[in-house]
Amino acid sequence: MLSMRLITGLLLLVVAICLLWLDEWMATIDFGEAPLPRGIVLLLLCMLASIFAAIELSLIAAASGRRPAVALVVAGCWALLLTIWSNTPDSANGTIGWPLSVIAAAWFGSLLVYTRGKRIEGVFADAAVSTTSIIYIGGLLGFYLLLRQDVSAWWILAVILITKSCDIGAYFTGMSIGRHKLIPWLSPGKTVEGFVGGIVLAMIVAAIANWLLAGEGYVALPVGMALLLGLLLAVFGQAGDLCMSLLKRDAGIKDSSTILPGMGGVMDVLDSLLLVAPIAWLMLAA
Repeated sequence: MLSMRLITGLLLLVVAICLLWLDEWMATIDFGEAPLPRGIVLLLLCMLASIFAAIELSLIAAASGRRPAVALVVAGCWALLLTIWSNTPDSANGTIGWPLSVIAAAWFGSLLVYTRGKRIEGVFADAAVSTTSIIYIGGLLGFYLLLRQDVSAWWILAVILITKSCDIGAYFTGMSIGRHKLIPWLSPGKTVEGFVGGIVLAMIVAAIANWLLAGEGYVALPVGMALLLGLLLAVFGQAGDLCMSLLKRDAGIKDSSTILPGMGGVMDVLDSLLLVAPIAWLMLAA
């Protein structure tokens, strides 16, 4: 199980590095007076990930007794991602109004979908689940698109590595010296020692990533800020993992799917990355 998890994790890392390199390279291409927009590869990656994430959340919703509308959630995620990406701070029509309009449209669209056949039972709950799923997936992934407008694609990779290093540190520290359960009623396998070990490793990785990016000429943080970034990404990443655990336990399932050998589903990988996205944007861009 562990070996399969490591193999899948390494393959995902290689794919992420290749795609982010492509995104960084494409941003340097200039077609006359119209250079390619920043983050176009990242946008396509987020749109692809949102398909699998929407399917998995819909399965969780169905297991919890709700009526999932996968096509609606995917369409809402794509619309939200596209409006966030196209409405950059320096664009002529850059405004928060467009993403909010998408969310409003998703809400009323959900009401129309779930009242088909003149059925009214559970409409509010079903529409709320679909709209929340769109915000959860599309809205939080959108922060990476916002971040990409201000920083190198390699900083996006750094955020991913810092966040996931906390998972690695927490796992091995918990396995070796973990004695005190963190939240046994929600995630019995997590320990206080593992939580602390994950934070320490994330802070170390953040400091190394910051040093490497500074050496390559990219914008870097002061050492103290880099360590704070590692701390915050670790804490919020673990919180994101616990949020997903809460949803899965409510639905009575262990993994969001089995599409990724040894890891579960796409949401089992994205759970920590979604919640850290606003923090990364606040720390690195805003």
